[in-house]
Amino acid sequence: MYSALEIEVKDIYSQLHLDDMKPLNIEAVARHFDISLIYKSAEPKAISILNKKVIFLDERKDSFQQREDFCHELCHILKHTGPQNKTHYLFKQMQENQANAFMYHFAVPSFILNKTDMPNSIYEAVPFISRRFGVSFDFAHHRLEMFYRNLITYPNHYYWIKKKTSMEYAFY
Repeated sequence: MYSALEIEVKDIYSQLHLDDMKPLNIEAVARHFDISLIYKSAEPKAISILNKKVIFLDERKDSFQQREDFCHELCHILKHTGPQNKTHYLFKQMQENQANAFMYHFAVPSFILNKTDMPNSIYEAVPFISRRFGVSFDFAHHRLEMFYRNLITYPNHYYWIKKKTSMEYAFY
């Protein structure tokens, strides 16, 4: 059972002909959506004006952080319109929350995690996910927490968790 966001991400991956566990090629994704990527010493930002879409990424960050930032900004390009600086702060916060959720699910999709034979220990799973998806350890750890929490929430996934009884992880 997938959430609406997980289904949306799976559909985008299908459009991009991606279904494997490897670091997302942000340049290819940007080309697919006709987005210009600009690397400069500045905070990440997405701009869409008159059908011209641009994502600015911080050239000082490593490729893991750039990939994470790209996924966040991609959500703004695909789902949000208008300048955020002229919106109510609660609306802006909602858009940022959407972009953060999208970022985690797009960089490390659930449909790929579901078919992955992950290590049983969180201490092995985090570096495994980090390496395979090209994201930072902190990002991988948070995404795995999200993934496992979702498995616990939906009883039809209980069997999968039961199989992983040796999982060295505290669910909270």
